[in-house]
Amino acid sequence: MWRATAYPVRVFILDARSCFPILISVTHWSLTTLLIGIFGVVFFGTISFFGLTLPAAIRSIRRFLIGPVRTALPTWQRRRFS
Repeated sequence: MWRATAYPVRVFILDARSCFPILISVTHWSLTTLLIGIFGVVFFGTISFFGLTLPAAIRSIRRFLIGPVRTALPTWQRRRFS
């Protein structure tokens, strides 16, 4: 009973997160919201294809932009009052 609870929620073949832009484009019908809905489906479908969730995709993009090395100092080496 509990074995499938960690799977992502899907509506047919779409990820459930991609249904929100579609819902917006259906409730407020215009070309702009239709394009936003299509872009949302493509975006969430792409990150779902790579096996990522939205927070994991944001972390991956941030790591790609910043790089693997973080320049930080340990707490005992920080200059506190300067």
